[in-house]
Amino acid sequence: MKHLLLAPMEGLLDHVLRDILTRAGGIDRCVSEFIRVTDTLLPERVFLRVVPELAAGSRTPAGVPVRVQLLGSDPPCLADNAARAAALGAEGSPRFQCNK
Repeated sequence: MKHLLLAPMEGLLDHVLRDILTRAGGIDRCVSEFIRVTDTLLPERVFLRVVPELAAGSRTPAGVPVRVQLLGSDPPCLADNAARAAALGAEGSPRFQCNK
């Protein structure tokens, strides 16, 4: 069985468009835009601004799961922020892109 993943496009595919497209149907999972991690633990409001679906069990209003995606170059800091995302209700494991 094939699954359709809605991938992010920075500046275009935000939570509003995720809502519209998942209500139309046919999408099995979404991935958030990158949340950029530098050298600090980000406040909850940053996660909720980019992925407001976290407040609804990490699902769009249509019930499609949304995965959080983190981007950074500091693995320990990425891990801390992944733990924060999980505490906020992130579905599955956050996706990382670590650039050194």
